[in-house]
Amino acid sequence: MTVRNGLNKNGKMPWFHAFCQGVVLGYAGALFTPLWMGNPTPMLSNDMNIAMCILSFLFVNYIPFGIGRKICNFLPVKILIVSGAQLFRSMGIAKFITIAHDAFKHNPSEYYPHTPVFGPILLATILGNMGAFFAKGFHGHLKDGMPYPFQNGLFCASFYHFLVNDQEGPIGNFLRSLLETHPILTLGIKDYALFGKVFIGAFMQIVGILQMPEFLGPSFSPFHILSSGRTYKVNVTQANVSKNDTIRSEKNNNNSNNGKSRKQQKKKKN
Repeated sequence: MTVRNGLNKNGKMPWFHAFCQGVVLGYAGALFTPLWMGNPTPMLSNDMNIAMCILSFLFVNYIPFGIGRKICNFLPVKILIVSGAQLFRSMGIAKFITIAHDAFKHNPSEYYPHTPVFGPILLATILGNMGAFFAKGFHGHLKDGMPYPFQNGLFCASFYHFLVNDQEGPIGNFLRSLLETHPILTLGIKDYALFGKVFIGAFMQIVGILQMPEFLGPSFSPFHILSSGRTYKVNVTQANVSKNDTIRSEKNNNNSNNGKSRKQQKKKKN
């Protein structure tokens, strides 16, 4: 649907181009990220993944009278699609963190010897950005600051990784002690791995729905300061400049008015 409502909105894109574009945008992380760890990609090892891509493509593009596309553009259906996509992504974050942690756990840094830090978090974060890198290019994806998929990946991956895998470190102990002190936050879930999946899944689904055009739009981010720090500085600078210009113009107007009043007073005296 992203391709059909975007790059292929007029329906003139060649079918193979549109199909590959949709697969890469939707599953680029699952296609390429496992290869970094020397694992086979599930998009090739599981026939059902490509089969479902083909069926989805046919449903959206080739049902007569565009019925498939119209059904998918119905708001309740769009919400279900976004919710399912975000659930898929959140489970991918948890899975790839586990893969990276199992690979690196015997070789943590001497500065944080309890668990590897950057490897698992970055692998899971890159997972959610591969599609944008392929569609927009490296520069196109990053030229406006930190894009939301990076913000989301760093937050969710860091939270899940430290909560579940940092069993002896101060960060993991702090998170777990916080949840133990306020058990209402866990909703009665005692398994931290399960709670981590529930938390990042709920967070990503709520934000994903709010980012729909029908609600707050794709520019919405709960981490807005990360993506707009430069804009904020520019706006503050512009505001200060305009404020100074206003003050100067008021002073000039006052001076000119004072000069006119003095001349009028002199004329009256004369």
